[in-house]
Amino acid sequence: MIQGLSIAGDVFWILGLALISALSWGAWKRIPAETKVPVAWKGGAVSARAHRLPALWLVPVLAFAIGVWLKFESRAPGIDLDGALIALGVRATLAPLIAVLHMGQIRRALATLEAEGALGPSR
Repeated sequence: MIQGLSIAGDVFWILGLALISALSWGAWKRIPAETKVPVAWKGGAVSARAHRLPALWLVPVLAFAIGVWLKFESRAPGIDLDGALIALGVRATLAPLIAVLHMGQIRRALATLEAEGALGPSR
C-alpha cells in the first residue's frame, strides 16, 4: 500500500515535470540566445531580467531536485500509512502548484517579449 502511494506521488511529479519542461523547451526555441528574459514585474513594468538559461530552466531543475527529495522521504524506512498519505498529499499539491506558477511566469515573459518584438517565430 505504501509503495502504491509512493508511485502515485511519482505520477503527479512526473506529469508536472513534463509539463514545465515542455513549456521551457518551447519558450527556449522561441527566445533568441542573446535576449534577456523578464523574470519579475512590479505592476505592469519589468523589474528584473535574466539570461535565457536560468530564466527558463531554473524552476524545472529545482522542481526535479525537490521531487527527488520528496521521493526519498515518501519511501523512508519506518514510514507508516499516515506518513505515506501525507507525503502523497504534499507531492500531489506541490507538483501542479509549481507547474501552474511556472506556466504563468513563462506566459507573462513571452507576452512581454512579444510586445517588445524580441521573439523569434513559433516552431
